[in-house]
Amino acid sequence: MVICIPAAATSAAVYGSTSGFIPEVHGDVNVVYSIPGYSSGLFDQSVTSFTDPETDIIFIGNDDTFSSSTASAIEQAVWDGKVLVISYPATGKFGDSLPAISGSTVKGGTTLVVTSLNNGIARAVFSDLNRTFTATQPVEEQLTGTLKPGAISLMSFTTGEPALVYRPYGKGYVVEWMFATPETYLGDGDADTVNYRIVTSLLSDIQGPATTVTTPVTTAVPTATMTTTVTASETTSTKKTGSAIVQSSPLGARVYVDGIYQGKTPLNLEDLPAGYHSVRMTLEGYYDFDGGATIIQDASITVFGSLKEVPVTTSAGATPVITTAVPTTTTPAATTTQDPLTNPTVIAAGIGIITAGIGAYATIYTNKGKKEEKK
Repeated sequence: MVICIPAAATSAAVYGSTSGFIPEVHGDVNVVYSIPGYSSGLFDQSVTSFTDPETDIIFIGNDDTFSSSTASAIEQAVWDGKVLVISYPATGKFGDSLPAISGSTVKGGTTLVVTSLNNGIARAVFSDLNRTFTATQPVEEQLTGTLKPGAISLMSFTTGEPALVYRPYGKGYVVEWMFATPETYLGDGDADTVNYRIVTSLLSDIQGPATTVTTPVTTAVPTATMTTTVTASETTSTKKTGSAIVQSSPLGARVYVDGIYQGKTPLNLEDLPAGYHSVRMTLEGYYDFDGGATIIQDASITVFGSLKEVPVTTSAGATPVITTAVPTTTTPAATTTQDPLTNPTVIAAGIGIITAGIGAYATIYTNKGKKEEKK
């Protein structure tokens, strides 16, 4: 079998895992940058080496501790014309670019089955390989998912869940393994072969065949016959827009696109300018989701955000405060210390005492007068 590859050497950058691809055995693939897994800080700092225009293929696998901004930068680079091969759980940092909408994680199946052999790339990849592959050891986790529009499933589990899928993304392609180690099913040799054939086939589609430059033959044509008519269908639309369906788990998250509030999930956004946009989702009691999406002209994409619940924490030894409804009761007025001379009640009482005293004195004085008269 023959696979067409670009004439020039292909440059690749690797973070973590190559999903079973062995670049050392392929003289036409040169790894120009490689960072081991669980070195997310270095990956974040060196992402420009992965997005460099000279890098053709990006491998990301196993580790998902790198930042969302790094994932967004990788997605934009792929959109501009690269092949990304990514495997679970690194897929968790990506969204719009992935060929499948991620579901839950389940225990891995025991067998992979080749699918879509009517697809040209599938035939090129599996033409001389087996049609089924059985795991040599238990697979702890696999990611379930459903295919996005335009995605092709090359391999699936016997349950029908996709296992290996790819999809065009802008000018590039994204290849997604829904589990971490393809070698467990395919062995080292076939895992390398499948990855190599996929990336070289897709890269050939991106870069196209070699261009032959010819000199056109110019002939004299009367000016009157050189009339060109351009119809409306041949003109380029000045308004390049697309749409997005925004979903979240849980639902009801507030959605901000490029910092502007758009509504709550589930949300259908129309007439979004084609190109990359930042997407933020917020919901009370949950951590914010920060990501991005690339709107495709005249197409609809799905943007999904998974918001993690903020845990309730208490200080060591402290008793959590539980808020309960308290019946309404009449509370006596608070007792305060006040200058008696400024208290109206005290003043009134004083005046009463003084008045009573004067009255008593007047009575005594009157009685005394009467006694003196009797004498």
